[in-house]
Amino acid sequence: MGQVGRRRRRRRRWPYIVLAVVVLVVGILVVLDLVAKGVTERALADNVKKSTNAESAHVEISSFPFLWQVGVDGRLARIDLSADQVPIGPVRFERISLDARQVHFDRHQLLSERTVDITAVGQATMTVVAQLSSLQGTIAGDLGVDVTSPAPGQVAISALGRTVTTIDLTRIPLVPKCPLTVTHSGSTYTFSCTVAPVPPSVLAALSKASAVRS
Repeated sequence: MGQVGRRRRRRRRWPYIVLAVVVLVVGILVVLDLVAKGVTERALADNVKKSTNAESAHVEISSFPFLWQVGVDGRLARIDLSADQVPIGPVRFERISLDARQVHFDRHQLLSERTVDITAVGQATMTVVAQLSSLQGTIAGDLGVDVTSPAPGQVAISALGRTVTTIDLTRIPLVPKCPLTVTHSGSTYTFSCTVAPVPPSVLAALSKASAVRS
């Protein structure tokens, strides 16, 4: 009876042991996936910061499981990128963001060479934000400053009926040459556009040689 009882207890414990092993394996895979996504986000953020000379950059990859989508499909549904305090000559922009969809990676480069190489982006919406100080906002209001986009990727600033200066936003590698929509709220000016597909110049800015580091 003692041996029979022990065998029964072993049989009862066996499903719990299998379940524990499965939970452990799944947990390890989830951790590996999150780590891989995190180091890829940091590598992309480093690319964006270097290419735009921004003070800081942030990247968020909306994907799970990350390794499966990159390793099998070679693409991700969405990546959100942003760069803060980006200079163009004497002008400094508060933020530039890029909402990229259908992002294709070079799987070999990412998984084997541990470098980020984005080969194509199906569509992206770019937004540039300029924030005036309270004094600048007051002066702009008094002078009747008008901000327009006379050509794709360009911003013109006019006052008293004359064009004061024109800024070419495409000097920032992250900004494609596209027709800009200009919106104004208080002292904040926002310039945005959507491109499909994303041009090679932007892909190069995202893929500027930067190794994936843990």
